[in-house]
Amino acid sequence: MPPPQGVWAQPGPARPASSERTLIILVLVLVILIALPAVAVFVFVGPLLQQGPTNNGPRAIGLIVGRSSDGTNWTLTLTSVPSGLSTSVTRLTLISPGGQTALGPTAFAVLSYSADRVAYYQTQPSSTVGVGDRLLISAATYPTGYTYQISDGTSILASGALQ
Repeated sequence: MPPPQGVWAQPGPARPASSERTLIILVLVLVILIALPAVAVFVFVGPLLQQGPTNNGPRAIGLIVGRSSDGTNWTLTLTSVPSGLSTSVTRLTLISPGGQTALGPTAFAVLSYSADRVAYYQTQPSSTVGVGDRLLISAATYPTGYTYQISDGTSILASGALQ
């Protein structure tokens, strides 16, 4: 006796619309779970990786303190400088022997000998601080015992006494 018609019958081919829908849903899930986070990491973390390490050791300016040949000014000659240090960000502060601020933090770019009795001279015109640049500070206005601080807005790069 032959088997009943619907019991042993072979299944028909899958409907194409259903398999296409399944494929689209699978692609969307993969995009959401894999591609979007990967793009987010690339966009937000990529630029940080291109900058390189931010902890390059201590940032410091090396300098030599001396007097001008006529003795009227202190000269601070820069002997080493962190790269990329801007003249508009690098600031000089002068403090009296009693601890009062004699010259508040002033950007190198705006120091004026006539107003501040301090001038900044560059060896090469630039918007960055360089080796060989000098600060000229009036010894009459800021005599022996005054101290200087050079900072970049976040840390002190150099400090010492005018002597």
